[in-house]
Amino acid sequence: MPSAAIVSNNKRIAKNTIILYLRLIIVLFLTLYISRLVLDVLGVNDFGIYNVVSGFVAMFAFLNASMSNGVQRFFNVDIGANNGSNISEIYTISLYIQLMLAGLLFVIAECVGIWYINNVMVIPSERLFAANWVFQFSVFSFLFVIIQVPYVAVIMAYERMNYYAVVNIVDVVLRFVAVIALRFIHSIDALILYGIFIFLVSIVNFVFYFSYTKIQFKFIKLIRGLEKKIFSQMISFSRWNIFGSFSYMIKDQGLNMLLNAYLGPVVNAARAISYQVASALNGFSVNIFTAFRPQLMQSYSSKDYQRTTTLMFSMSKFTFFLMILISFPVMIEIKYILQLWLGDNIPENTALFTIIIVLNMLVTNFNPPVSQVVHATGKMKKYQIVTSIILTSMLPISWVFLHFGASPETVFWISLIISIINQIVCLIVLKGIFEYSIRKYLTDVMMPCVLVSIVVLPFSYGAHKLLDIGFLRLILVTLINIVLSAVAIFKLGLNKKEQRLVTGTIKLKILKKHK
Repeated sequence: MPSAAIVSNNKRIAKNTIILYLRLIIVLFLTLYISRLVLDVLGVNDFGIYNVVSGFVAMFAFLNASMSNGVQRFFNVDIGANNGSNISEIYTISLYIQLMLAGLLFVIAECVGIWYINNVMVIPSERLFAANWVFQFSVFSFLFVIIQVPYVAVIMAYERMNYYAVVNIVDVVLRFVAVIALRFIHSIDALILYGIFIFLVSIVNFVFYFSYTKIQFKFIKLIRGLEKKIFSQMISFSRWNIFGSFSYMIKDQGLNMLLNAYLGPVVNAARAISYQVASALNGFSVNIFTAFRPQLMQSYSSKDYQRTTTLMFSMSKFTFFLMILISFPVMIEIKYILQLWLGDNIPENTALFTIIIVLNMLVTNFNPPVSQVVHATGKMKKYQIVTSIILTSMLPISWVFLHFGASPETVFWISLIISIINQIVCLIVLKGIFEYSIRKYLTDVMMPCVLVSIVVLPFSYGAHKLLDIGFLRLILVTLINIVLSAVAIFKLGLNKKEQRLVTGTIKLKILKKHK
């Protein structure tokens, strides 16, 4: 029987997951609707310009992402191993590091960014002025994102998911209000005005995180006389983490720059819409990772390696099962969904881009549980170097194909193949860092996921082919996919112990209702 502590921790994971999903439902629908409004107001060209310019700024986010992961990891490990005795010190060091990072990235972005936008980026000459303003507002928005990292990390480490969810909802509501305002303000260029609004929203987010941390965690304070050992450990961890963050930046934003150089802003617009669909779907998996992460880190730091392995396996499998419930219908019905969502204002290649990107997302979602275990161990060097080499290889390979006239979707197929190779290599490298069974991972995680997919996808696609296009078909395909997935997951995806847990939980709920 599991201990009372494990049961309590599992309940907290479940509670936090539910909170994050409630937040996601609201954020998801508003975000998708906002995308339609922005595309409507700005038009395809300006929408593409905004995404490629803000994407250029996001290229520098790999440094911030590496530090963010490091801060989160050190908070969780300290809570698990030392009951939070070094929290103030970690908080102080992380704040100083983020302030220095903000200054460094500001200088780099201003020096490199202005030159690149005006000399390399493919932007119509009459829109260069607006593009430069969007760049400036994107840079300052990003600076606030950098500085808020320690505050968000504290909130996540103490699992205050309810507040995190509230801030996310406020964020998307403000973005929605901003887009509505674009329709009524005509005295300022719409592209520039949208950049201003997004900058103001980033300030509001920072104020929310800062004020909550100061009010709720009064025991966390800035201190003097910092321990050099903790500082060097955080820098060392983040140094190797930079390799991983840089490689993912190359994989996403580097590709965006490459597409712009060869094919122009319209293809950037198609890619941006495709990534928004994938990002909306990926939010479901991110919630699971967010809910599991503190527990996984703390279980490793308290030397409960069996639970660490269990959490990694569970996170991998349950995330995939959840994703196929929604991603299969989206891939099958993508043309109708785009028509329903965006009307006739759909950039060319958007549907095909989306299908390939969602397939890629299903593969890459197996990676965070593995990388989180590596983060927990702190043994980053080999893992990050190897995976970074694999992921960054995508850019030169894609460049060669585009140079010789390959179609734009080719680069997304290349990305998918590299993601598969990377996941295989990650499992092998993890074996040398953390003791677990690759064979057990394949039989307990990968095999059930493959079996469920083989059973569900053909039937869902068959329903799509038999029915006439329309909203009714979308609903029926989605319902058929959900029902088939639920049955296949229970029969083929869960082991006997997990099946008994599910049936026992359902029986308990029924008995409570009848009392």
